[in-house]
Amino acid sequence: MEPLYRSPYNNMGSDDFSGYGQQDEQEDGNYSAYSTSVNNMNNVLNNMRTTSASSHRYAPAVSTANYDDADDDDVDNARNDTNMDSYLLDDGEEENDSPNLLEAATTLLMTPLRRADLKVLGQISLVLMAIAVCYFVYQQASTNVDIRRPDFVNHHPYVSSSYYASTQSLKTLLDTERLQVKRLGGKAALNDHKFNARVAVVRPFCEFDAEALPSTFAVWNQLPPCRASATDLDLDTYVERNRTIDGDRYFDSVGTEIMQDMVADVFLFYSQTFSENEVAIKAVDTIIDQFNEPGGWSQCFANIYAIEANIPQELDLYIPSAQEELYNWVNGPNRQFEAAFRIIQSGEWGDYDGFYLMEGDSIPIKNNWLDVVLSEIESNRPFAILGAKYNGDKWDNFYEQIPLSLIHHINGNAIYNTSHPLLERLVGQLEVEAPCPYNSIPYDYRMSQMVVEGAMGIVPELAPKIMLNEEGENITLSNNTEMFTKWWDMHSADTPFKETPVIHNYAATNLIPRHLGPEYIIHGAKLYAPWNPTKTSITLVIAEWFHDRSTYLLSHLDEKDHPFSEVVVMLPPNIEAHEDYDNMTVVPTRSQHRSAPDYMDICEAEINTEWFMLTNSYHKVASHVDLMFVPGTFKPVVPFTPATYAFCFKFPYCKESVNLAQRFSPGHEKVVLDFDILYHTKTRNEFCKEWKERFGPEGENLYKGRRKKKALEGKIIGPSGPTGTSYAAYLAREGKDALYKFTDRSLYGARDPFVKVFAREERLDGMSEELYAMRDLQRNLTASDCNCKAFETEGDCDNSGLGCIWRPLFDSCRPPELIDGGTPICAASMVPTIAPTVHDALDDTPAPTETPTEAPFTDPWYASLFKTSERERDLNKKTQAKETDGFSGGQSNEEDIEAYMRDDNLGDLTLEGENDLTDVGGFESASAGG
Repeated sequence: MEPLYRSPYNNMGSDDFSGYGQQDEQEDGNYSAYSTSVNNMNNVLNNMRTTSASSHRYAPAVSTANYDDADDDDVDNARNDTNMDSYLLDDGEEENDSPNLLEAATTLLMTPLRRADLKVLGQISLVLMAIAVCYFVYQQASTNVDIRRPDFVNHHPYVSSSYYASTQSLKTLLDTERLQVKRLGGKAALNDHKFNARVAVVRPFCEFDAEALPSTFAVWNQLPPCRASATDLDLDTYVERNRTIDGDRYFDSVGTEIMQDMVADVFLFYSQTFSENEVAIKAVDTIIDQFNEPGGWSQCFANIYAIEANIPQELDLYIPSAQEELYNWVNGPNRQFEAAFRIIQSGEWGDYDGFYLMEGDSIPIKNNWLDVVLSEIESNRPFAILGAKYNGDKWDNFYEQIPLSLIHHINGNAIYNTSHPLLERLVGQLEVEAPCPYNSIPYDYRMSQMVVEGAMGIVPELAPKIMLNEEGENITLSNNTEMFTKWWDMHSADTPFKETPVIHNYAATNLIPRHLGPEYIIHGAKLYAPWNPTKTSITLVIAEWFHDRSTYLLSHLDEKDHPFSEVVVMLPPNIEAHEDYDNMTVVPTRSQHRSAPDYMDICEAEINTEWFMLTNSYHKVASHVDLMFVPGTFKPVVPFTPATYAFCFKFPYCKESVNLAQRFSPGHEKVVLDFDILYHTKTRNEFCKEWKERFGPEGENLYKGRRKKKALEGKIIGPSGPTGTSYAAYLAREGKDALYKFTDRSLYGARDPFVKVFAREERLDGMSEELYAMRDLQRNLTASDCNCKAFETEGDCDNSGLGCIWRPLFDSCRPPELIDGGTPICAASMVPTIAPTVHDALDDTPAPTETPTEAPFTDPWYASLFKTSERERDLNKKTQAKETDGFSGGQSNEEDIEAYMRDDNLGDLTLEGENDLTDVGGFESASAGG
């Protein structure tokens, strides 16, 4: 397909521009005296006096003699033939018949002071002042004067973009004219060759990221887009390529000949209007100047253009925080995409088969990425959209709740075929919906909703507030299902939406290099450095209440990819320590008996390393403990959850945790889970010292003055000791939060470093109300209805019987997707309830393979769980009550177990089939031990 250029200069040679900028010969002769650069003040004054009589708005002709054989390597030499000073317009010059002030000043200054009287001194002062004023006026005129632009800026397609009429960089315009408009550089062959396809690489940006735009091209020099530069190709030699989808073909097996079939241009696409934003203009100047330099990434592209969407500033909106309330919160990106589609489709800038929308956060990570993208386009044609669905794992915790249209939508950073009829219809519908509530959906997601509605009849739901008009009445939307169904029926057989492994969409997911796969370009990823054992030593603290509950974690520790160089097991004072820790793991392990309640373990653990993490014996270490650090500074990356109603305040424990944290830092709004944070030992010591001074060595004053106030409302549900949230608040108050990089879990996700394997035991081991509330909070923040996370191998995940799906990039297991409104494969129930309800998979124990036991002692089996006097009284009362009811006599039946669960708020535990004590893990061995 032969390229189509809309520039009037396509069929012109260099001779067609020989008269550019000239007036008649007389004018040119009169102007020659002014073409010399102004070097000193005397010339300035003389020129102001002598040249104003002649009219010369335009510079002399640009000689093209030296350009005939020019290439990119001769840019500097060719530039020297053009005196840029001569391109300045001095429209404000007026005739000046004043005497030569400089000569007068010189004469006066040569007069000996002893002969000068006051009158002479006054004349000298006036002359000096006149010189200063003239110089100031000249400087102002030089600063405010416009440049005389090359003629091409007034012709199509360049005239349609205000950039070319607004930039003050004459160098940029002259180089663009020579290398791109006149085709006098080494890329001339690219624009004469007949390619099979032409692709536009569109880089969209708005006013807020305009200044940073040039930095996004730095990686293009570090990772060259193509294997061979365009100027090195022998375009006269035809090479036959495989243009079919071959199952044996590696997608990235691309030779240099790909650029003989396809060529790409770069479009710098501003959402508003260039003439109204100087920052955007200068950013584009910088990039085009880079493109015009010899070598570098520019050798992989034929042309570069600056285009604009002309969205009014007040409508160029992107406000994610208002997506539930404002129907046009994403109006800017939606309108900009539509404009990109129409501009490329129009053919004004050239005849393109489609465009790759490559936002600033789409980052190449391998060499020759453009070659591979072009090869994928060729191999997958025909298609409407070629791109990537969400490839990250931050949705896994709530995967079953996500609409199908969101799970399967192709992210906006994709390749679009502007000639495909289905895509034409979808973009047209976006334009129709611009003034209605559907405009509250990002364009890529909205197009997916149209397709799913047409294919499955699922009509999307919008936020309730967005569905209200100005009078507060519900808006009735037209029913488009029939139309969408017709569209889908017409085009579904052709598979219009295709995925490519070249692009991976991570949508603001935190990653380390281990998570990267075969992709060449990643979008939306926050890439951090992994743990470096030479820089960071980390201790793992395990909170234990029994003799050997933690043995499962320790005996499997060596199988894991973890950063721990030492382990400390926190034991109750009456529990014997293991003597064979060395047989369980190669990691040095020691025990420490508590001298304070278990909830003080954060402060009481004796740590010898700079950093430590905390877990308990109901967990195991995850297969990969993906600790992340900021490259260079090596700050730990810590996830937090925003302290909002949806994420926190509807949970009493979380709400109370934030209240306590705000005693350290009023206004603190970050919820940090205890098991998520990497504690800095020295800072922990300082925090704990102040915490104990405030609240007492064991937290006895934590709720002082509030318990009476809360008496009428019920018992306070909150932490009994220091928390990760309070530690984070202390850091913020002390200005030590710079030790960390805090990232929003709700936006960037997080990976749990520890996986719960004793969920049922944890609930049956006499858990206090406070600890149960903390467990319920952590479950709501980090776990899904089905515990697919517990399966750590591909085989276990695939054979789970729950429909779980393995993620090879993350070595993790996620729940399956559901049709909108479908029933989760693992039904959930609210807790507590009066009686046992449906089975909760989170209470299943996929491990251990060994039954936990206790060290022999005479107290009841649960007496050592929580070493506080209040907790011991509660347990004694509960024991006496159960003994009275016949529960402890070694006889069990279903009614007794149900009563026990009601007393312990275990009502959501399932009683399935025949029940005995062994069904409620740990009871049999505990009773034997007692």
